[in-house]
Amino acid sequence: MIILFFLAGPIIIAIGNLVLGPIFNKKIPMNVRFRAFMIGSTIYLITAYLCYILVLKGKL
Repeated sequence: MIILFFLAGPIIIAIGNLVLGPIFNKKIPMNVRFRAFMIGSTIYLITAYLCYILVLKGKL
């Protein structure tokens, strides 16, 4: 169950940036989309890790 907590966000970000993005807006290059996906996933994973440590483990 906890692995779903860490994988759901990047999967949703990937679908939005790499699948739906090119369908609705063809003007933005793929390397920009991929960079946005990597940055968004990194920010999500850092935030999810901090939430896991502080909230779910009960240290807050």
